[in-house]
Amino acid sequence: MKKLISFALVILLIPVSAYPQIGAKTQQNKIHGVWQTNSNGQQMTLMLNADGRGEFDGSEITFTAQGNKLSISANGATTNYTYILQGNSLTVSGGDVEGNVVFTRSGTATDTTTAPAQPTASTSSIIGIWTGNNETIEFTKAGKCVYQGQIFSYQTTTTTVTVQTTQGNLVMPYAVNGNQLSLNINGQAFYYAKNGASPDPAATAGRNNQQPQSGTGNIAQELVGKWCYVNVNSTNSGGSSTEQCITLKADGTYEYYGESSRSVNTNAYSGGTNSQSSDRGTWSYDGTRIHYSSSMGAGSGSYLLEKRNHPKNNDPMIVLDGQTYVTFYQKAPWR
Repeated sequence: MKKLISFALVILLIPVSAYPQIGAKTQQNKIHGVWQTNSNGQQMTLMLNADGRGEFDGSEITFTAQGNKLSISANGATTNYTYILQGNSLTVSGGDVEGNVVFTRSGTATDTTTAPAQPTASTSSIIGIWTGNNETIEFTKAGKCVYQGQIFSYQTTTTTVTVQTTQGNLVMPYAVNGNQLSLNINGQAFYYAKNGASPDPAATAGRNNQQPQSGTGNIAQELVGKWCYVNVNSTNSGGSSTEQCITLKADGTYEYYGESSRSVNTNAYSGGTNSQSSDRGTWSYDGTRIHYSSSMGAGSGSYLLEKRNHPKNNDPMIVLDGQTYVTFYQKAPWR
């Protein structure tokens, strides 16, 4: 695991429960989520999922949390930390950390001066059920966004709506004019209407003049996450392995990482090869094809996307031009 940057911050103490086993279990459950820290302009993200897997600063990890001990394993090495939870603050110390590192749960703020505005009467015009682009999106009074059968928390200001996902916050400029809603996602405007009316781009053009780009689509939240293809072959004389992972983020960007290796071990020869590749850029989905545009010189294009469930464990998969990628994180099967 990459070393965490050192900070000189105060440790916050948590009262000990009168029932330590119950308290420990509650503590472990609360640690799950996406945590962020920022120092000297450098932001780091720690993702801890309920299935014991996660990421730190883009690297895959596994972890266990017992009492106030957090063990993180990456690249075959395990580091033990001490952690303390106080509301939306996670303080980590020990291990390879000098001093303390304080993470804040994603979507929250450390003080009220920087906290995103909660839905209020001034921004309540977004509340309701909106239809357009062959889909429906609902913003409730309770601060929940319902999209593609999933429920996300959201917050608004007078000009932006921030939807909190497991992959990070999706910030969208928006405009409401009567029963017309426009959402700007990754530089593209998408239009929705309330109460069964037809979306009218002209109704919101005065407040948001970004038009959808031809040949591209929306950022489908059900596709947000990490998807991996793994193939391992082993024989008495050697073997080969291939791993490819695509992370589709809620802000419309993607990251790709691939690694392959081959080894030979015979009486006459022993050796091996290893290669790595990576890419990043932007993505969108039009309901049939996933479109990409690389920011690293790999060009742009699209893949035919199919949704399938794994025949053995029913995990959801995406199939890109015949290549199967299985969800890296826990997700519900496709319906």
